[in-house]
This record gives sequence, C-alpha cells and structure tokens, in this order.
Amino acid sequence: MPNAQLAFTVRKSRADDAPHDGHAMKQHGIVPPPSSGATIHPRRYFDASPTFHHWNKVTCADVHALRSEPGFQGQGIYFHLNHPIQFIRVVGLLVDVQTVAGGKYTLLTLDDSSGECLVLKIKSRDLHQSNEQYPSNTEIDNVDVLVSLGHTTVLLNSAPLQIGDVVKAKGTVEFFRDKRQLDLKRLFLVPSTNAEAQAWSETAKWKRDVLSKPWLLTQGARDQIDKDILRQAQKERDHARRKQEWSRKVEEKRRRHDEKAEVKRKKLDTIYNAGALKGSHIISAPWD
Repeated sequence: MPNAQLAFTVRKSRADDAPHDGHAMKQHGIVPPPSSGATIHPRRYFDASPTFHHWNKVTCADVHALRSEPGFQGQGIYFHLNHPIQFIRVVGLLVDVQTVAGGKYTLLTLDDSSGECLVLKIKSRDLHQSNEQYPSNTEIDNVDVLVSLGHTTVLLNSAPLQIGDVVKAKGTVEFFRDKRQLDLKRLFLVPSTNAEAQAWSETAKWKRDVLSKPWLLTQGARDQIDKDILRQAQKERDHARRKQEWSRKVEEKRRRHDEKAEVKRKKLDTIYNAGALKGSHIISAPWD
C-alpha cells in the first residue's frame, strides 16, 4: 500500500478518538495565527519572553506562518505576533520517510491536518571521522537510521517507526529551498489516542494562553532588564580587570623569581670559577 494511502487509512481509523481534522482542531482552540501589528522588542529583552527559551507547542501550519523580521535573519529567530521563537514542538502523523544527500539526511514528513505538512530533518553522525562512542548513528541519541537495498528504516528507542505512527517532535526552524522545515532535536512516539489528545490539548492551551495575544513588556520591566544588563556588564568588566590584575601579579612574581635565579646562577659561576687558570674556560679544537 502506498505511504499516502496507508497514512490516510490510519488517520481515518483514529478519527473518532483524536482531533486530526480541522473541525476538531478548532474545537480544541487551535486556530490559524493572526497577523501581527505588535511592536518587536529589542533583542536584549528576549530572555524575558515567555516563548524564547521554551518549546512552543504549535501546528505545522503555524511553523510555516512564522515570520522573519529585519535584523534577525540568519539567527534562527522567528516571530508569531511579536513573540520571538526559536524552539518548536509539533505532534502529527508520520506520512513519509526518505533519505537524501547520500544518506547524510533522513526526512520525516509529518501531517497534523492543520493544512500544512512539515518535514523533520535528521542528520546522520559521521562515525568514520571519530573514535568516540555514540548512542546512535544520528545526532539524536534515541534515533537510528538504517538503509538497506534502498529501503529506509527509522528506529526510535530501538523500535521501527511505521507510516501512520503519531510522533511528537521538537526542533528548530530552518529553510530549505524556500520551504520551512524542522531541524530535529528530539523525537517521541505518542503511544495512544489518549496521549495524542493530551498533546493536542497542550498545544491548544499554549496557543490560547501565550500565542493568542502579543507579548507585553511594561516600561518598568524594560528598565529593570536594562539595569540588570548594565549590572552584568559591570560585573564582567570587574571580572576581566581582576583577571588581568591576577595575570600581572603572576607575571611579576615569575619575573622576580627568574631574576633571583639569575643572580644565584652568577654567584655560583663566580664560586666555581674562582682559582681557575686564565683561559681554562676556552676549549681549543684539535686543529687549532
């Protein structure tokens, strides 16, 4: 059975138990992201954002709708409204697996019925370039990729993944041929329809409580962050100054030690050379 047909069959068999269709997604509060008119805060405030250091529970369509903003290109930072986003968590049905670039990458295609599919990229480790021992042959510790006679098998926790399995994926957003995909960092199997429904509820809650409204940062909060930044900068300058002073003292101590050693050496030379015949320190060559 072709992958797409198998995926459709599996999804249909679970439709009564899990919110895979668009109507069910809306029932769970999962709606397309609204357009943004909110001000993008300066980068120095991002650590205070509720999204910047968190796994953002979103849909595949949400990932494709994330925006790039001037001044942040190439930094792996994208925006939903004015929320800065680095890390993504999606849940969906595995509908395709393929290897590319001579096996260097394995691409998993995820369908969550949000209107868009999302490619998850797994990078293989170059085990031939290192003698180190790794838990897997990919950059994800619990994921192995086996290729035999043109057939790709993805092992998750040593068990083969099947087309139609529901997985939870975490990663960072990147572009390939003008299309967004996820650079996969972690992968989990969703073991049951109840677990899947729970994952969708988590997504709905995150979108409702966090992503549905702009990130508001009061002037007082900005002032406090600026003070903390200045305080940290001063702390780093003080640390650098103390380190430089310590290095100077160590160097001065070494210099004095070398000077004392040189004085001692000269004194010993004087003692050893006392009473020696004039010119005895000169050894003539046999042909001289």
